[in-house]
Amino acid sequence: MSLFAELNRRNVFRVALAYVVVAWVLMQAADTLAPALLLPEWVTRFVAFILILGFPLAIFFAWAFELTPEGIKLEKAARSDDPIAHRTRRILNLLIVSLLVVAVGFFAWDRFSVDEVQQQTTSAQNTETASNVESSRLSIVVLPFVNMSNDPEQEYFSDGLSEELLNLLSKIPQLRVTSRTSAFSFKGKDFTIAEVGSALNVDHVLEGSVRRSGDEIRITTQLIQVSDDAHLWSDTWDRKFENVFEIQDEIAGEVVNALKIQLVDELPHAYVTDAEAYDLYLQALPLIDRQTQSSVTAAESLLLQLLEIDPDYAPALCLLADASFFFAGWNYRPMEEAFERARSYARRATDIAPDYSDGYVKLAVVALSFDRDRTQTQRLLDKALELDSQNLSAQELSAHLQSMQGDSSRWVSVSMERVRLDPLSGEPYWRLGHALLRARQYDESAAAFRRLFELIPNRTAVHAAIGEALVLGGHYEEALAEFEAEPFEGFTQYGRAITFYEMGEQQQSDTAMEKLKIANAEDADGWAAQLAMAHAMRGEKDEAFKWLYRGLELHDQGVTSAASNPFFDKLQDDPRFDEFVQRLNSGN
Repeated sequence: MSLFAELNRRNVFRVALAYVVVAWVLMQAADTLAPALLLPEWVTRFVAFILILGFPLAIFFAWAFELTPEGIKLEKAARSDDPIAHRTRRILNLLIVSLLVVAVGFFAWDRFSVDEVQQQTTSAQNTETASNVESSRLSIVVLPFVNMSNDPEQEYFSDGLSEELLNLLSKIPQLRVTSRTSAFSFKGKDFTIAEVGSALNVDHVLEGSVRRSGDEIRITTQLIQVSDDAHLWSDTWDRKFENVFEIQDEIAGEVVNALKIQLVDELPHAYVTDAEAYDLYLQALPLIDRQTQSSVTAAESLLLQLLEIDPDYAPALCLLADASFFFAGWNYRPMEEAFERARSYARRATDIAPDYSDGYVKLAVVALSFDRDRTQTQRLLDKALELDSQNLSAQELSAHLQSMQGDSSRWVSVSMERVRLDPLSGEPYWRLGHALLRARQYDESAAAFRRLFELIPNRTAVHAAIGEALVLGGHYEEALAEFEAEPFEGFTQYGRAITFYEMGEQQQSDTAMEKLKIANAEDADGWAAQLAMAHAMRGEKDEAFKWLYRGLELHDQGVTSAASNPFFDKLQDDPRFDEFVQRLNSGN
């Protein structure tokens, strides 16, 4: 008999395999338990030494001894078909299989536990890092400067100067700067610095005054620490109006010095233009912010006058693009005409000022909303963020784009940051509410929309937005009340259609659907997205896809985010939905 056959007959191979498996399990157990029991490191090494020493002994005993019903006895020559030999092999085979099961189970548990611990540790480290980064950012609000001029018509100048200074400071990564709407909510009111700090959750307040007489200006500013009302710095500038850009740069530099901020990059600078052109720009700013047809039209007129003086002023070109977006969004101008104008203005801005990030953001809006070219949109947003990582508009649009492709988590976090920077403004809650809706956090979405309603009670479609969140959250009676309170008939009938359907009231839902179609016909298919969503909620897939594609033809923003819209969840298992999403992603 060969040596291999003899080793096999005496079960040496089986004993060796069983020993190795047992040794591995014991080593893993020692490695896991030693730290938990606070044992010194030499204990694990000692276990390994004993197991290595025991291996040749196990091989020797397997060769020299035989397992019999009477116990372990010295090996004696036996036939290969000896019942005792067969029994020993069966026992060893069963033992090896059992040990392997234990080993595999331990390995899986160990890997899962390690991965879970690593994930938790990484998550904790990331949270701690983010917390440390956030806590290291100093917070500041630029309150609207007081107009000390004899002419109350100069209010636009003091407000515009404050807004421009706010925008300049917001480009500094180490500063968290409260947005304009919340900062300007204190305009004309009596308040203490402590009240401002508490309402806006900021550490510092920059306030000042402006006096203008012809071409002469006097600007006084002071930086105050909220915690103890201490004046960290103050100064006064008596200059010509044409030097206003230098003053802005100097104020930003003094703030950085007073707060002891260590800049990584150079201090951002104001974009310079002709004094007369800048005066027109400052007049246009509050008109754009007012967001009415008459105010935006007036702002556009002022900006076009500005371009006759300085056709290369990039901020004015971007503001004109914003005006065009407004006209397109409210159908005050043909959509194609408005978007092409916006594209032209934004492209001129990036050609003139390649380092001006806002120009790329405006081009991204056109690429996404009109061209439906998501690849180009992301490329433009990447460029904007490369130039200015603090550009919150670029961050928001990038997160929204990611949400349109099915992942709304980043959109939620960016929207929450916007709310933190602008807590007394309503619009950030509008975006947050929709982000939470896409993330299927319906109760939180309804709460965000309700906060919006508290801040802007007459805001268009806010009741409908609350109603949508309530329907999806299963609060049907409350949802009906919100839809009934919505002044736009289309929203009301759309809401009644989906809510009554969810309540099992088919006839009332059908009646509302008919009224919605009438409203749509009267408004040139203005309710295509709502018809698509209502049909989808009612399980009427053919009609839902009909209106989805109609909305796509009309550039209806309500259908371009279909991939993440919960109202289309019932279409997810239909292959036509994947085709529609692919068409959205391709921009065709």
